Amino acid sequence: MRILGNRVLISPLPVREVSEGGIVLPQAQVGDVMQHWKVEQVGSGHRGKDGELVPPEFTPGDLIITPLHFSHHSMEDGSGWKIIEAAEIIGKFEPDAPVPDV
Repeated sequence: MRILGNRVLISPLPVREVSEGGIVLPQAQVGDVMQHWKVEQVGSGHRGKDGELVPPEFTPGDLIITPLHFSHHSMEDGSGWKIIEAAEIIGKFEPDAPVPDV
């Protein structure tokens, strides 16, 4: 399978419900507001006003954030992977920045 256009194939990152110290995290910290994902595959992008191809700013392996509710197409293999529009992604963790425990 190949992702087309300005779409991104993402897989869910596991959510930690208990901190390393054994504290049960409230639902709001478990992922009630935003969800963390890993980019698996990206499409070629979209055409700008001048007709030039504008590639998405994501690459496979990027860790991203989406809102809790967003439009998507789910894979029907039970993997939890989703195909979303690149515009649905609200944040990306930079490689040198620490990634919060999720």
